[in-house]
Amino acid sequence: MYRRKLKFIRTFLTILLFYVLNINILGASPESPVKLQWGEVVYETATYVKVPLKIFITPPWKLMGPKVIGDTLSYPPEIFWKNSENIYDVQVLWPATITWFEAKQRGQIYRHHVFAMLYVQLKDRNGGKLNIEFRGQCCGNVCQMVKETLSLSLDSNHMFRGRSWKMLLFAFLGGAILNVMPCVLPVLGLKLKGLSQVSPFLLRRTFLMTSLGIFLGFWLLAIITILLKFVFQREVGWGIHLQNPYFLVALCLVMVIASYSLLGLFQFNIPRWTLRFVPKEYRTSLGALGSGLLAVVLATPCSAPFLGPALGYFLCGTIQEILYGYTAIALGFSLPYLVGLVLPVYRLLPKPGTWMVVVERIVGISFLGAAIWLVGWPLGSSLSTVAQHLALGLLVLIASVPLLHYFLTYHLSLLWRSILFFALPGMAGIGLFLLPFFSRQSRQSISMQDGKIQWIRWSPALMRQAIQAGRTVFIDVTGTGCLTCILNKQVFLHPSIQSLLAKPNMVCMRADYSTGSDDITALLKSFSRAAIPFNVLICKDFPGGIVLSELLSVKEIEEVLTLFKKLAPPKPVHSTKILLKKGV
Repeated sequence: MYRRKLKFIRTFLTILLFYVLNINILGASPESPVKLQWGEVVYETATYVKVPLKIFITPPWKLMGPKVIGDTLSYPPEIFWKNSENIYDVQVLWPATITWFEAKQRGQIYRHHVFAMLYVQLKDRNGGKLNIEFRGQCCGNVCQMVKETLSLSLDSNHMFRGRSWKMLLFAFLGGAILNVMPCVLPVLGLKLKGLSQVSPFLLRRTFLMTSLGIFLGFWLLAIITILLKFVFQREVGWGIHLQNPYFLVALCLVMVIASYSLLGLFQFNIPRWTLRFVPKEYRTSLGALGSGLLAVVLATPCSAPFLGPALGYFLCGTIQEILYGYTAIALGFSLPYLVGLVLPVYRLLPKPGTWMVVVERIVGISFLGAAIWLVGWPLGSSLSTVAQHLALGLLVLIASVPLLHYFLTYHLSLLWRSILFFALPGMAGIGLFLLPFFSRQSRQSISMQDGKIQWIRWSPALMRQAIQAGRTVFIDVTGTGCLTCILNKQVFLHPSIQSLLAKPNMVCMRADYSTGSDDITALLKSFSRAAIPFNVLICKDFPGGIVLSELLSVKEIEEVLTLFKKLAPPKPVHSTKILLKKGV
């Protein structure tokens, strides 16, 4: 009896052990035919990284490559990166493949190993983590799908340490140059006229308050930038408030009122009851503070030399770096007034006289021109053609009211004067505010034709496809409210540039920055820029691209295209044949 029980237990344990081993054998996954490994990471800029991906293929397996025209066997390899951290975009460039024939079937394959290049765009300079999932098809005696994952931490801060001081200097120089840009000159003329009327002992206080207004204006821009970037998770750039049509309408009305006041058509006085709250000795200081804030608002449409790289660097950084960058710009912008605090500049100021009237008239005309420019370009980019013409008509109507008041004030009754001088401009102002709301869906678009050059609307997908196809891509980021962009347009119309950019191997893409697209702002950030105009040339052999100057020249474009042609490595014959089969 005991032996029977022992035999039964032994048999049961044997069966159980065989069952467990059998389950383990059946459940074990075969070894993957591919193995992933990272190559040496290259930091092109603080937000643009080249990451080589090495894919080792175990013989006799073959990895199916990207499909070309005529293939019947194809399952192209894919790399997914959506679970990555602080990554904006990833472009994958695959090398040339080997054409493979099997039983009257054709496909593209890789053997032994393949090196794919990943071009990673970070959202900012604070680093990130690249998490990829590779999917592909491997074929031997049979075909099977493979899926592998790999992670990589990216930190560009250690590569670009020491650049902060250089960018702070650029921000300071760019802010100083802003003082002589056309956007700010009207305010400087108005300030010159006002300083000549200030007593010498109050000049330093006036300079100090103007500088304080400039700093407050730039700090307010910094706070708005920080809120949009870190709270609302939006991409930001230089002059972001000028993308709001209602802000532009309000600024336009202020310009009209200021221009006709300076032209002497009416006197705009502050209500007397408000003067009770402002002591007489502080009224000049508050006016200086307001002129500093106005100068900041008018300076933001302009992009001075050194300013684009500096803003691109700081807007990709932390909260502290954004504050440091805007403070450096404010320091440079207020430099003339800070000099007045130290040096006795009152000796250089002209004495009051008839020249002040001439300056007032010139500044008044400049403010009126600025109002027309705001409606014609920045605001016009948010309106349809009909709405833009209507806005210009309303602006002329509002601007003509003080002139009509000058000629008709003594020839009309009180009722008609109230209608003409109060109701009519009020209705015109309300109409200006309502126009962006009704015409937002039919906004104007930038021109896509410059002579022989036919521009394609830029998109990340089209840019990636053109680069992979072996084309040279010229990207022009422009906007309807950019004065420098208008000057660059004349360079594109030059006969030499017309012939170069119209060649079959060129793809010209244009992006409208005034649309407020996050993709366009991220494109600028990937090249450490934050303002327009922006132009870059990219090709497959130089995926990092070469950024051109803000103010283009024919010679610079010719030199970069010549450099691309000289330094491009010679391509194998079989690779050329494959590209031709792709229809390139």
